[in-house]
Amino acid sequence: MQKIEGIKSVDFKIKAYGHGVVNWNGPTTLSHEGKEVDNHTLPKLRGFTNLSGKTKEETGYKYKKEATDINFKETPLYISQNCIRHHLFKEQAYDLHFAAERSLDKVLASITGLIRGYVVPASQCKRTSPLLLEDFVDQLGNGNFEQMGRSGTKEKETNKKGKESSNSFFSKTTFGDTEYLSYGSINIEQLQFISLDNKFDRAAMIIKDNQGEEVAQEVQNFIQSLKSDSRPQATFHKNYVRKGTIYEEGEVGILLDQEATAILIDTTLDMIRELSIRQAKGYMYVDKVDVDYNNSNKMMRIKRNPEDISPQPETNYAVYFEAK
Repeated sequence: MQKIEGIKSVDFKIKAYGHGVVNWNGPTTLSHEGKEVDNHTLPKLRGFTNLSGKTKEETGYKYKKEATDINFKETPLYISQNCIRHHLFKEQAYDLHFAAERSLDKVLASITGLIRGYVVPASQCKRTSPLLLEDFVDQLGNGNFEQMGRSGTKEKETNKKGKESSNSFFSKTTFGDTEYLSYGSINIEQLQFISLDNKFDRAAMIIKDNQGEEVAQEVQNFIQSLKSDSRPQATFHKNYVRKGTIYEEGEVGILLDQEATAILIDTTLDMIRELSIRQAKGYMYVDKVDVDYNNSNKMMRIKRNPEDISPQPETNYAVYFEAK
């Protein structure tokens, strides 16, 4: 079996700072003075449940937690990776809404097609994202229970039984200063090869006769536009075979060379370094990104063995496919 050598992934550690909440979880049923209330808004908290663990013996009813019974060290604030990805690729966030009725060559020759990935339900065309991102988890735990009420007067409404049915009070769990930690990785195998073949149900687009060279040129031109003094190559071939396969069944597709791969990795890392989110009365910005050009089989060694990382590429990127 042919052993694949080289940089297999580019892993990274992210440190970010901010203030307040940028990723809310919405209204959550909690307990207040023995009664259940639905007017408390929570941010996303890792591992949080609104159940107190206490139950009624005869019915099995599960009591809810009080809004003040939250340990922000045990259930820390986090920003979901879906939220991060949305803001990272915000410029093209809504372009895929129109992809079903247009050719996908422009989508493929974009940062969405090459890094973010996509699925077009109408045609089942898809491109698996080479970019893995973990949630951004807060390290400080500066959470706070905040009771609020609307200003001015409000006449209390009553229901059919004559009891008060609504009031102007609501509450939120808010945060002060935040410090986030996250990890991510760029998979070289998924980045370097673009399948244009439905043989293995992973075609990025359905090409017409003699269209492959044209699509490869579009992809190459886009990558070159990211670094004007570069000479990347995106090569089309009718039979790219994954190294080590038994029957050597290949796919029609496009293979990116070393320079094209490096440009896309540098572009992605720069986007992450420049990421900032301003919304929902809070903000977050990335302060530092440590990178590991990982040529070992230890996935995400930057998390567990930071002393072994390679901050600069010491070998070529691994090549998983060959034309046959």
